[in-house]
Amino acid sequence: MLWLDDYERRARLAPGLLALLPVSVALAVLGLSKAPVIVSVLTALSLAGGPIVLAELVRHQGRKVQEVLWASWGGSPTIQKLRLLQEGQNSLQRETWRKAVSSVTGIEFASARSERANPTRADEAIEVAVGQVRNLTRNETKFPLLRAENRGYGFHRNLYGIRWTGRITALVVVLGVVGYMLWLANVEHRPALTTVNILALLATAACLAIWCVLPSPVRMKNAAERYAYELLQAAVVLAAEKAEPSPEGTQ
Repeated sequence: MLWLDDYERRARLAPGLLALLPVSVALAVLGLSKAPVIVSVLTALSLAGGPIVLAELVRHQGRKVQEVLWASWGGSPTIQKLRLLQEGQNSLQRETWRKAVSSVTGIEFASARSERANPTRADEAIEVAVGQVRNLTRNETKFPLLRAENRGYGFHRNLYGIRWTGRITALVVVLGVVGYMLWLANVEHRPALTTVNILALLATAACLAIWCVLPSPVRMKNAAERYAYELLQAAVVLAAEKAEPSPEGTQ
């Protein structure tokens, strides 16, 4: 865990651990989590950098689904908020954001006519400028709300990106618990409907239900909209600071 920063833990590692949650729940309820073999394997994975690998795998899947959804949305929310020809935007707010981003990055955006003639090039200018704003707003103490929204978007994006991994894992564990109970009843001739077994089945089924409900393109888009808003508001703050006269200039 110490190898990962706060963003990586919350946005990348947390979704991965949620995908493995049904396995952990089943092992814990069935009393297998303290078995020497299980403990040894988990310790080895942790020491060998397992959390880092898991976080990177989750990040990769999140980036893939992001590209697909952005294309279906017509571009990232940040780009959409800065396009002149984008419908449904507050024109006054958009103009404020465009001036602020141009001020802090030095990049001039296309006019409405140029944007209509060459929308791809207009989007590229916005994309480059937004990338620079991201670099200028990495100070967590100065923009704490922006960082929180960034982590929130990363979490929902990555959660949606590995949704099928989480669902399949949970389903396999549920079927495994059911199979274990059938084995107890038909092979071992022991009671299968014990409190422990029922708890294991209910807990893993709850994990499956969570994976079927929680990951959502709607939640991902809402998180992306909130992050885009905070990023552009941060650009306004930076532009205002840049416009303020320096102490030397006021003398």
